[in-house]
Amino acid sequence: MTFGDTLTAEALRTGQRVTRASAPPGIVRLAITLPDGATQHFERPTAGGSADWRATELEGPGSGFVFDEPITAEWGRGLDTVAATAP
Repeated sequence: MTFGDTLTAEALRTGQRVTRASAPPGIVRLAITLPDGATQHFERPTAGGSADWRATELEGPGSGFVFDEPITAEWGRGLDTVAATAP
C-alpha cells in the first residue's frame, strides 16, 4: 500500500462529506471532509482512469499539507465510484 493509498483509505473510511471541488478544465477534483474538520483533496485527469488519481492537498484547521502522491487502481476505483455520485 502506497502513501497515497493510505490517505485514500482513511478518507473513504472516515470521510463525512464528499464534493466535487472546482478544478481547472480537464481535471476531476474531489474534496472529502474528515471527522476532525480537515479536507483531503484528490485529483485525476477527466479522461483518466482509476490508476490516475493522486492525493493532493490536505487542508486542516490551522494547517495544511501539499501532497502529490499516486494512488493505485485498487483504491482509485473507490474514488471513481465516489466521483460518479458526488454533488
